[in-house]
Amino acid sequence: MTPTPWHFWPILTLALVWHLISTADYTATQYDWEPWLKLMTERQQGFVQTMPDWVDALWAVTAWAGLLGVVLAIFRVGIAPFVLSVSAIAAIVTAAWFTVFPDPSLFELAGWLGLIVLWGSAAFAVALWLYVRDMHKIGTV
Repeated sequence: MTPTPWHFWPILTLALVWHLISTADYTATQYDWEPWLKLMTERQQGFVQTMPDWVDALWAVTAWAGLLGVVLAIFRVGIAPFVLSVSAIAAIVTAAWFTVFPDPSLFELAGWLGLIVLWGSAAFAVALWLYVRDMHKIGTV
C-alpha cells in the first residue's frame, strides 16, 4: 500500500456525508416520512410516488451503492471503484430520465436549481468513481 495522499481523507469525508444525505433522502421518501415529505409540494410528492419502478430502483442503486462504495474505499477494499461505477451509471441514467421523460418535467417541478442539483450529483458520482479508481491504480485503495 502506498502512502495516503493528503486529499484522500477530505474527499472521502465529503463523499461519505453526501451519500449519507442521499440515502437519508431516499429512505425518508420511500417510507413516506411526514416531516420529510412536508418539504415537498403536493405536486412534487405525486411525482415521486408515481415514477416508474425501474427509475425508483436506479435511485436506490445510486444512493446505496454510492454509500457502500465510499465505505469500501475508506476501508481500502479493492472493489470500491467497481461499486462506485455502478452508482455513477445509475446516477446518469436516472438524471437523464428525470430530465427528458417525465410529465410534468423535473424542470417544471423544481426549476433550474433542481436540474443543477440532479446533474451536479451525477457529475459528483462520476468524479468520485474516477477518483477512487485512480486511488486504486496507485495502490491507496
